[in-house]
Amino acid sequence: MEALLNWVSQNYSLIVLGLLGAFALGLIIFLLVIIRLNKLAKQYKILMRGVEGKNLEELMWNNANTLEQVLFKLDIQEDRLSTVETMAKNSVQKVGIVRFNAFRDMGGDLSYAIALLNSQGDGVVISSIYGRDDARTYAKPVKGGKSSYQLSQEEEEAIAKAARGEK
Repeated sequence: MEALLNWVSQNYSLIVLGLLGAFALGLIIFLLVIIRLNKLAKQYKILMRGVEGKNLEELMWNNANTLEQVLFKLDIQEDRLSTVETMAKNSVQKVGIVRFNAFRDMGGDLSYAIALLNSQGDGVVISSIYGRDDARTYAKPVKGGKSSYQLSQEEEEAIAKAARGEK
């Protein structure tokens, strides 16, 4: 024990310098930790802005659940849109109308041919022939702008108008 005391008394200045160096190093590390802590505190304040004391984890879970619900509803809407697009392709999109006099002694263009077609040119052409004593109506299927039945000139014109998007 006496040897230790002798060594301490002989190297007192070195020990003090070593302790001062360790203290200075500790102080520098402490200041760096304080600076880093201040940066983290600023980031935390930015992150917590507008939260007003609410549990941030709970808010994040709520947002995640809401996002999940929105994505689920979006999938449903995409399916519905696909169904509507398919239905729209098969619905009447093109209409062509031709009014005419079926008989020379009749006026007023009371007869007509109307073509109702979908986007592929499929549908029906309906003709009404108006006479003095009666009116007759005919319907003929149309596939790709053509019919398996013989078409009148007015029916062909109605189909052509529908195909061009004219009325």
